[in-house]
Amino acid sequence: MKINKLIIIPIASILLFSCAKQEDITVSLVEEMKVRDLGEKYATELLRTLKQNLMKAMNNGGPYNAIEFCSTKAQNLTKMVEEKIDHGIKLKRTSFKYRNPLNKPDKYEVEALKIFEKYYKEYGQLRPYYIQKVKEQDGKYYYRYYKPLVVKPLCLICHGEPEKMDRQLYAKIKEKYPEDKAVGYKPGDFRGVVRVSIPVKLLDKLQ
Repeated sequence: MKINKLIIIPIASILLFSCAKQEDITVSLVEEMKVRDLGEKYATELLRTLKQNLMKAMNNGGPYNAIEFCSTKAQNLTKMVEEKIDHGIKLKRTSFKYRNPLNKPDKYEVEALKIFEKYYKEYGQLRPYYIQKVKEQDGKYYYRYYKPLVVKPLCLICHGEPEKMDRQLYAKIKEKYPEDKAVGYKPGDFRGVVRVSIPVKLLDKLQ
């Protein structure tokens, strides 16, 4: 079956904005292409930075050190990449099964995660990306680019089935994250997304 990759704002998005019908939240094909290129670039930059530092922590102290890194450094590194990119772009990793409460999804991210899950169930593969146009808490409009994340075998050391994980390691995870939800995965599972928020005004400058 040929799958049309054109991103169309779903009915759920329209309902979210039913009280503000005069506001244009549609995304044109030209806008989509520009958002896709920028979003993919910055999502990849964040993931590369996090992976490099995580592997360094693993090599220097194994999974226990990796947990320490994730709990104390990952958020700061995300901010560092944001500052490096500048232009008002904001980055976040989120999932329904989040580990750090700071990564809990907001209502727009919930919509995006549901779309990725539905696509994965229907087609057996991950949707390549998803785009929204939303008004965020600062009152400004942003395009949101979502890049899906997949579970790799190495991820299972800290995100696999609890009964199969090292007991002391799992105890450390629960100590750091008492309300942890990020376990029970298998290789190939949909893990969550990287969200790149791009100010609409920035995209206007590129047109």
